[in-house]
Amino acid sequence: MAPRQKHTSAVAGSTNGVAQPSSRQGSSTAPAGSTPRNIRTQKYTQLDFNSLNIQVLRKYRQVFKLNIKARSSKDDLVVAATRHFSNHTVDEVDTIARFLYTVHSNK
Repeated sequence: MAPRQKHTSAVAGSTNGVAQPSSRQGSSTAPAGSTPRNIRTQKYTQLDFNSLNIQVLRKYRQVFKLNIKARSSKDDLVVAATRHFSNHTVDEVDTIARFLYTVHSNK
């Protein structure tokens, strides 16, 4: 019987401690001893930017400094905001930990 390979805690494609989605498909179970933090899914939330008011889209463009004209049409703002939003990923565990720390420290 061949010896088992060690499971590493790094996620495929991670850089500077920031986990990126793994390119492996179909590995939904974790080896014994690993934490759920190492498992990444390809499911991401999509927002319907078409349902937002044009003022909200303009504020999104302003806050995130999107490279689009200030007086662009709603369709152009929707495309730019969707492209910008889809390029960002969130580390759920880190976000929850920071949220809990903030809530706890502001008591």
